[in-house]
Amino acid sequence: MITIAHYISSSSRPVVVDANSVVTLPAFLADERERGTSTSASNSGTTTVSILSRQLSEAATRAETRAGGKSADLLDPITGDNYFASKSQHDIEIPTTQNPELLVRARQATGFVNGSDSNPFKNLSRDQLHLIAHDEGGSFTINERRAAWETMQPAELLDDSSPKPLSINGRDIMISRLFGNSEPPVALAPATFHNITQNRNEFLSSDDRALIADMYAYAQAEGADLHYVDQLVMSLSTFRYYSDGRQLSGNNGYNAEGYRVTYDVKPADTVIAAGILNGSALASTRIDQDFLRYILSSDHRAFSNVGGIPFLERMVKKFSDEGANQPPLGSEFATYKKVRYEDHIVQTTYKHIRLPPSKVLAGKVDGVWTLTELGKSEGYTLDKLTGRLSKPTAPTEAPSLLTPAPSTSKRTFLDALRETPDQPATRWIWPGHLFKLMKNYKP
Repeated sequence: MITIAHYISSSSRPVVVDANSVVTLPAFLADERERGTSTSASNSGTTTVSILSRQLSEAATRAETRAGGKSADLLDPITGDNYFASKSQHDIEIPTTQNPELLVRARQATGFVNGSDSNPFKNLSRDQLHLIAHDEGGSFTINERRAAWETMQPAELLDDSSPKPLSINGRDIMISRLFGNSEPPVALAPATFHNITQNRNEFLSSDDRALIADMYAYAQAEGADLHYVDQLVMSLSTFRYYSDGRQLSGNNGYNAEGYRVTYDVKPADTVIAAGILNGSALASTRIDQDFLRYILSSDHRAFSNVGGIPFLERMVKKFSDEGANQPPLGSEFATYKKVRYEDHIVQTTYKHIRLPPSKVLAGKVDGVWTLTELGKSEGYTLDKLTGRLSKPTAPTEAPSLLTPAPSTSKRTFLDALRETPDQPATRWIWPGHLFKLMKNYKP
């Protein structure tokens, strides 16, 4: 544990280091030298020196050596454009040590300058903060020096003139991970054949992007794997691309034999989803409430955010009016685990709920899959071993105008199966497609 007493400045006076030596230091440096060589006795008579006290003593020695030099130049790496130009490198800098106290403090300082953690130097005096901010000897990381410098600044100065590190750093991460080199303008829905190959992330709104940038910055400062944010972004961008979900069907429907089939998350995730939708943070969260209600509804949550509901819950709360009271992200988010849909999804077939025989496309006769008359008339083909249906479609000419999207309010699962390529704006994703997507998904 790092402990250090409040600094009390004094005039320049001899400081007794031991019984045989006396040194004289200038003004505020004297106390730091004294504190760095002071000891605390244990019951056994052994002595220890506070890590921070020792670092401050070394910084005081270096400050004494450069006395009379231009100390303002020492602030160049931690202020203004010089600092933000290399912000991503500063945020991943760690001390060259295995000491857990120093590693924790460096991470805390990075979180503080990014707005997501407490100040590791909040109890230090201005003179001690001055030593840390101006020390170029390598005892402190750039973000530790920045944290000390920010602590010395009047609050109104930081609010008025300093860039917001959270948004700047987060936006750089967002652009790099979602767009590559530069951020494109917001693309407009609906999904059509003309934009089917377009990057889905381009359909994220300006508010979406600002929030996602802050999520990346927060996750990085917390030491979380950024793939958790990537997964949430994938769900949100898909929601935007398909006209806020209006072009997508639900996960539940009927299988080839006409039986009712539903897909849902495991019971533990069901409880979390209900907690999000009924929790107090929902009213103030920056995450689109319509998106949350869509992605957590029983008809969509199984495939919309597979395995990501616990992280979603943390983001909903963190970016709400309750954010200041949230605990740090736990170690469970430190390493992203590859999604296996079998681990998160429950499939239920209801043998007592079935389409009328006239609506069934295929069935088993003497253990062999066969097409019904309806299936044959609709042009379906059938894998007799697996029962998998497919429907070949003839090539069509590229449309010169967008085909209007049909109304989705009364469309059924069978309507989705009958859909042809000249209806691009209502691309229905049904369970068979989704299982194939999840099996092939590689984050």
